[in-house]
Amino acid sequence: MVDAIPPAIEPTRFASGAARYGKVLQLPARGRAIVCTDLHGNLGDFEQVVAAFRRHRGAGDGEAFLLFTGDLVHGPSYAEHRWPEHLGTFYVDRSKELLAAFFALGEEHPGRVFSLIGNHEHSHVGGPETRKFHKDPSETAYLERALGPAAARRTQLAFADFPIACVLGTGVVATHGAPRVLDPDFARIATVDYGGHETRSIRDMIQVPILGELFWCRNAGPLAVRRLLRCLELGGVRNRLVVYGHDPVRKGYLREGAEQLCFSTSFGLKDANKVYLDLDLARPYASARSLRYGQEILPLYPEAASRRRARASSAE
Repeated sequence: MVDAIPPAIEPTRFASGAARYGKVLQLPARGRAIVCTDLHGNLGDFEQVVAAFRRHRGAGDGEAFLLFTGDLVHGPSYAEHRWPEHLGTFYVDRSKELLAAFFALGEEHPGRVFSLIGNHEHSHVGGPETRKFHKDPSETAYLERALGPAAARRTQLAFADFPIACVLGTGVVATHGAPRVLDPDFARIATVDYGGHETRSIRDMIQVPILGELFWCRNAGPLAVRRLLRCLELGGVRNRLVVYGHDPVRKGYLREGAEQLCFSTSFGLKDANKVYLDLDLARPYASARSLRYGQEILPLYPEAASRRRARASSAE
């Protein structure tokens, strides 16, 4: 638990109630938080998530936040007739337009719209260039060329400022990948340097403390998770669970023990299985089991999800 914040990482506070402790973001224990994972340039899914956020902002006192857990960018480049089944519902990569919409939304709602840095954003600011769908040039070079020099530089500056973890309300932590930090320390996480890893292979990057552990890991043991949760406690509030993406979950979400929920909002899924989180920031969720489908875990496309459930029921 953080007993005293080192002076070098005293918080930057927003009028919304959010705060930044270096690379660690904290959302206040009030209002709602819409949380989604891994869009990879899917502008349609981005717009669905934003619509959920706007519904909260337009209702009641409007105390709502929107958090992306990283990998906003870099999507598939296949034509529809060559679209692989494992990538879910077909879409056209519109990373450039998605970034413009994300930054505009942040300006419209200052201190309420955030994204963590994922391994794909990291490739633009000091990480190894990713080549999942564009090998020559890399996805990184492909997007920067599409943006143009000036916009690419602005995007790099923005990515370099993205936080690496978020503490939400009263005890939920969000990371990009599985929270397998073997030697967690608040000051080291809050001041971690994203640069200097451009020449590493992905295999080597996974071994890098904090960055490799939070960007690339697909699973984490309960002991490592509990250590990280305790390390990121702020203001004496106990952290009880962590939510993350990075690795597609074909059915939408997967609980790993009491402390972990991996969920998929977009990439690699059929529309009927895509989900996002709608969290009550004032509620102290006791465990991953406290997040329920239809309550906190919501379908991104309710009609498609209903049709899928109807087909499953008729097949039984």
